[in-house]
Amino acid sequence: MKKENIVVCDEDEAYVEAFCAYLAGQLKDLEICSFTEKEAFLADEKSYDLGILSREFLEVSEFACKDNMAEKMYLCDEDIAPEYEHLPMIYKYQSMDIVVEMLLRRRRKKRLLQPAGNGKESGKMIGIFSPISHELQLPYALAVCQICREQGSVLFLDLEEFSVLPEFLGIQNTEESRTILDLLYLLEGENRSQADFKSHVRQYMGIDYILPFSDPEEMGKILPEQWQRLFAAALGAGYDTVVVLFGRVCQGFWELGGLCQEFLVLSKPGDYYQKSLHSFMAQARGLIGGRSLQLMQLPMSAAGLTEGTYRLEELIQGNLGLYVRRQVDQLQIGYSQRDSPGAPRNRKERMTAVRRGSAYGAG
Repeated sequence: MKKENIVVCDEDEAYVEAFCAYLAGQLKDLEICSFTEKEAFLADEKSYDLGILSREFLEVSEFACKDNMAEKMYLCDEDIAPEYEHLPMIYKYQSMDIVVEMLLRRRRKKRLLQPAGNGKESGKMIGIFSPISHELQLPYALAVCQICREQGSVLFLDLEEFSVLPEFLGIQNTEESRTILDLLYLLEGENRSQADFKSHVRQYMGIDYILPFSDPEEMGKILPEQWQRLFAAALGAGYDTVVVLFGRVCQGFWELGGLCQEFLVLSKPGDYYQKSLHSFMAQARGLIGGRSLQLMQLPMSAAGLTEGTYRLEELIQGNLGLYVRRQVDQLQIGYSQRDSPGAPRNRKERMTAVRRGSAYGAG
């Protein structure tokens, strides 16, 4: 197997040395080069399969028009540069296990895509719903988005009746804010275009999203056919994956769930939670379909988080993100079961794999 060439660039020499040493010890068939000085980086003419670059080196690379990297990843800290949010991101101080799994997943994807040679699958839709209203359902959904983002473009639709997404992102809903409700009304018109759709889209950590509803009463008035138009427009906008976090007031919920290629039901261990879960699953298997329905146990809670520490970035990139990544990899979401190495052979085996996940702290 041909060795993959990776270049890692950051001004923190100690960090780069430790980062490269860990990757070299965990990944085979890998050649790693690193730079901590911009002048040396600019003088380098070697070609790389992947560049993992901090903001400073991305800026230098753009300014010098360096095109010696087939792919780039953004090595970011807490201060995320908006101009590089479109790139796959590695959070600088996240668990190195996540970084290794991210690179392995990227490698598997390249290997699986090579034989096909042509054509691209149409965008897929992943639905997420928690019948117990899990307190971490929003960061869970965003963690799924981050994983899917490694395989292509992602749109996140937050259909919770009381979404806290704007608050966590520091966004105030004003009369000028373009929300999902505004887009739904726009889609009623005859002269709509993809440009109109894109004008409602914002971005967070490389994930496209549209501001959620601010009034659950308005949300409850939206008809099933209007939701279907929204989903069709989202897939028609060219996204590889559309992730929908469902709330409780969507008319035509079962029909909409049936449109999803994967429908993830989020719960947590405990007899109390299982009672509502069993009732939901009994209906869902008949109305959504057993083929796409996946039970996802998330044993974490927000109870252990102290005030002021509920930061979405840290949750997504921390233990919760690692836990979700392992679940998603076990179910091979985003890959065909036939082609994926080590994929569980049937539904029973897949559900057993998911339930074996260990409990991690949320932060």
